Amino acid sequence: MLKNLFPAKVLLLGEYTILNGSRALALPYPELSGKWSFLDDESKERKSSRKSLKGFLSFDSSSIIDKKQMEEDFEKGLWFDSTIPQGFGLGSSGALIAAIFEKYALKKTNDINSKADLAGLESYFHGSSSGIDPFVSLVQNPLLIRSFENIETLKNPLSLKGFYLLNTGKPRKTGPLVAIYQEKLKDPEFKKGCAEILATDVNFAVDAVISGNTLTLFHHMWHISKFQWEFFPEMIPTQMRGVWSRGIESGDYVLKLCGAGGGGYLLIYSEKLTFAQLQATFSEFETRELR
Repeated sequence: MLKNLFPAKVLLLGEYTILNGSRALALPYPELSGKWSFLDDESKERKSSRKSLKGFLSFDSSSIIDKKQMEEDFEKGLWFDSTIPQGFGLGSSGALIAAIFEKYALKKTNDINSKADLAGLESYFHGSSSGIDPFVSLVQNPLLIRSFENIETLKNPLSLKGFYLLNTGKPRKTGPLVAIYQEKLKDPEFKKGCAEILATDVNFAVDAVISGNTLTLFHHMWHISKFQWEFFPEMIPTQMRGVWSRGIESGDYVLKLCGAGGGGYLLIYSEKLTFAQLQATFSEFETRELR
């Protein structure tokens, strides 16, 4: 575990289709992380964190954490110093909840048994939570998610060659996007496509990344990108539609959602282009390597 640091999370594969029975793959992203601090400064980050923590302290969580100790530390100036952007799909609230759990949990565990408590704590921010985001940040290992009840912690590092993050520069909220997806599922053709066609490509891609046998990975990533282009238009930010379609047409790279979509970060996969070439291709946007 990174000493006193709680990393962001990336949902590499399985966004939305996990709701239709596919597998999913989530991993920690330590290039962005948060840590506890008592440093007294006037930064907007400290003020925002203090406001958020003050609200959390009114949340009924005394059966899970030592609220008294947390309140005492808050009075001493406690805040969460984080580089994880809020509303960009990288688990900013998950990292905070992981930090709260690690520091104040009445029963400290970092196995799957902690997920229910983590979900309960994160529900303060989202109304409901699977607990996956804070669990990734807590265990700091990739997770193979077969279902929300069947999660395996992967001990071996994954080969992430060809995967990159692209920052759309636009924050989003997950709830309204999930609501759109749930509405779409009322269409039998859309539901069948997600449960069968898209989920099949996602499962093959998950297996390829875990096994390291990536010979057919671009094929499946291309199909995922194409399906999302055709059936998830509301989740693709307007400013990204041109580069998204060019990737599908050229085969130089493909884009896919990284979580709920609608903004935040997208995922790039390319077998042809180097990171420097992708930076030139997406010169208007921030790009990051996954490693």
